[in-house]
Amino acid sequence: MGLRSIIIVLLLLSKFCTAQNTKVKTVVFKIKAPLATANIECSDQVFYLEKESNLTIVVKGRNAKIKVNVIGGEIRSVKNNVYKIRLTQIGTAVIKVFQIIPTGTKLIGIRKFEIKPPTIYFCGLKVDSSSKTLRLGKCQMYAYSECFKKNLPIDKFTMIYFEPPNRNVRKKAVIDTLKSETCKMTDAMRTRVLNFQPKASKIYFYNLLCSVPDGSFRLLEPIELFATLDTVINNYSAIYTLKKKKID
Repeated sequence: MGLRSIIIVLLLLSKFCTAQNTKVKTVVFKIKAPLATANIECSDQVFYLEKESNLTIVVKGRNAKIKVNVIGGEIRSVKNNVYKIRLTQIGTAVIKVFQIIPTGTKLIGIRKFEIKPPTIYFCGLKVDSSSKTLRLGKCQMYAYSECFKKNLPIDKFTMIYFEPPNRNVRKKAVIDTLKSETCKMTDAMRTRVLNFQPKASKIYFYNLLCSVPDGSFRLLEPIELFATLDTVINNYSAIYTLKKKKID
């Protein structure tokens, strides 16, 4: 073997040994698992304030842990995927489903439902309606449940009577706050209603606490009683109107 051949063999052996001593590095790529998805379904077409409703929440995702939040209500019980919801306030119920992840929570589902309250009646006058008569019977304040098809008692309420000042006779404004612990008006309330002056006096009702069939209570929306004079048939009799009172 010539000198040139010996040098080539030595170079090849050197490269082979170097390759054998080279460490092989393993590169690991971390791939985040996709977020789960939540489907929220309700067995009732309408959310009634006076009735508990069932929600079915189905989560698609590998071993996904969730947290459910209800705005406008509370979770009474959970069985499998069914959540029993008690609605506690008028307006819109918002159901949010969060997935629990190592860094906290992530919203994976949301749905809104309108809440329908029972209809309020005062002295036989339905809210959002008018009449020339007020029936001062045994029960002056109650609510009708479309869900249960019956009247629900209002166990307590507050009346605010307002009469503007009269500068001609130097009379100051009158503001009288009266409370009833039953569905009936107190004697003082009855006097204010009987002396109600169209276009001048104003009567507001709020803190209407309604008893529902399951034994719990719901707070109903404030209402306002006002009156105008009937000038169409020229007898100037009072026309009473009951409407919802917006809180500013």
